[in-house]
Amino acid sequence: MQNNRDIASVWDMVQAIRRIQEFTTDVNYSEYLENILIQSAVERQFEILGEAARRISLEFQQLPNY
Repeated sequence: MQNNRDIASVWDMVQAIRRIQEFTTDVNYSEYLENILIQSAVERQFEILGEAARRISLEFQQLPNY
C-alpha cells in the first residue's frame, strides 16, 4: 500500500522529468554543452529526481508491476 509520501515522491520525480524534457527540447548536444544555464537546470532536476527516489519506501518499491 502506498502512502502519501510515496505519492508525493513519485509526483516530484514526474515533475523533474518533465522539466528536464522542457529544458532540453530543441537543444542539440553541442548547444547543451555550450549553455551552462541549461546544464545547471538539468543537473538540479536530476538531483531532485534522485532525492525523490530515495524517499520511496521499500514497500512501494516492491509492489508488482502490471
